[in-house]
Amino acid sequence: IKSNDNAYILRGYPDLYKINLNTNQIVQIAGGSDDIAQWVVGPNGTVTAYADLNERDRKWLLFHGDNVILRRTWNDFDISLQGLGRTPGSVIVKDSEPENPSYTEVDFDGNSELILPNQRITGLLNSPRTGLLIGVEIDNKKLRLFDPAMQSKIDAAIKPFKGKVDILSISESADKLILHTEGEGDSGTLYLVDLISHRADILDQDYPDVAPDQVGAVSVFNYKASDGLALDAILTLPPGRPGKNLPVVVLPHGGPIDAYDDPKFDWIAQAFASRGYAVLQPNYRGSGNHGASFRKAGMGEWGGRMLSDIADGLKALELAGVADSHRACIVGFSYGGYAALAGVTLQSGLYRCAVSGSGISNLVDFDRWRQLRWGDESLEYRFWRKEVGASRISLSAISPVNFATKADAPVLLIHGSDDTVVPIEQSQEMERALKSAGKPVEALYTKGEDHWLSREGTRTETLKAAISFVQKYDPAD
Repeated sequence: IKSNDNAYILRGYPDLYKINLNTNQIVQIAGGSDDIAQWVVGPNGTVTAYADLNERDRKWLLFHGDNVILRRTWNDFDISLQGLGRTPGSVIVKDSEPENPSYTEVDFDGNSELILPNQRITGLLNSPRTGLLIGVEIDNKKLRLFDPAMQSKIDAAIKPFKGKVDILSISESADKLILHTEGEGDSGTLYLVDLISHRADILDQDYPDVAPDQVGAVSVFNYKASDGLALDAILTLPPGRPGKNLPVVVLPHGGPIDAYDDPKFDWIAQAFASRGYAVLQPNYRGSGNHGASFRKAGMGEWGGRMLSDIADGLKALELAGVADSHRACIVGFSYGGYAALAGVTLQSGLYRCAVSGSGISNLVDFDRWRQLRWGDESLEYRFWRKEVGASRISLSAISPVNFATKADAPVLLIHGSDDTVVPIEQSQEMERALKSAGKPVEALYTKGEDHWLSREGTRTETLKAAISFVQKYDPAD
């Protein structure tokens, strides 16, 4: 789309296709538009409902055929179609604006009903044959099925396993399930559970070369921010070592809004833990899975309270006797990469080194790039402006590239050449600024790699470079 200043704005939307895997025949069954990008498909392969979001007037409409069956006002919180409801004539709508996301079942006559309104629903379970909603996940732990007989079978299947258990697929009778487990001593295992034969067979392992005794213990570490806000972080300890006075790697997640870390096997955290480091993954304000108020608290705090939340986690870990805060490095990707750069420029005296993967260094340039990419009136750009919470003048004040002369620790920059989320120029500009300031900096630019390090070889190369860099400037015992 060509804008008024002759720049081209990147706009895209999906179409919906049906593919016959036997004949490879491809048929378009619905076309998208700037407004339409969500559909629900029934068991017979036809569209039963679709959602329309008008960016200008912020109206979210749910259609069945030509009839509007639900109206919502979009208010920077996600409203989305989740699939079929408990009956073929209904669908599920997720609304993230309440303190905990709500799930509403809407029938095609426009009647609506909240699904378990007093429970914190964190996932949905649908029938593999009909697509109908048969149960929900509560608090990332317990499955609640609507059929009591099926619930008994699920409970029996999960009971023998420890750690985090996710149900990936379930037979119509619930006699067979595919489970994924991870936790202490388990780097990730896929099981086929057969309740009739009382067997649990391993189908695959995420990391078959990682032995149980090589997996570090993972737990939730609770602490408070300097302004009193209750926070938590995921703490991974070195395998077989007590959590006392350890060197630490702070590993903030990307996003930042709505993303979060939970207690599971994290390949980056476990890699550093295996080298003798405690690894702290703070769920700073704005992180997901903590309610709407917590999410709202992060809006506009890119270069503010989010950063202090991360630093407060490091201080709390030292007070708990787990880590030596004078032996800390920060490693992050995307927003975490920004936090790493900010941690040694906007902040000071916290880290011995910083590793920034796909990090943002110049928020003014990044803002212009996003504006040209999405357009002033797009939901993506308007949400970004609220998320970062600043004018371009104030964006300059929280851009690490402008404070390269204040960098108080060596920096490693990692970036993929084909990153379409954060352009590689963000790292290249930071590299030039640090070199110009006479600060120690290294760079690894990976050819053909994207924002998510999708290639196995690149992930290995990135991990080796990051670990080597941290060990150089903050060696573990």
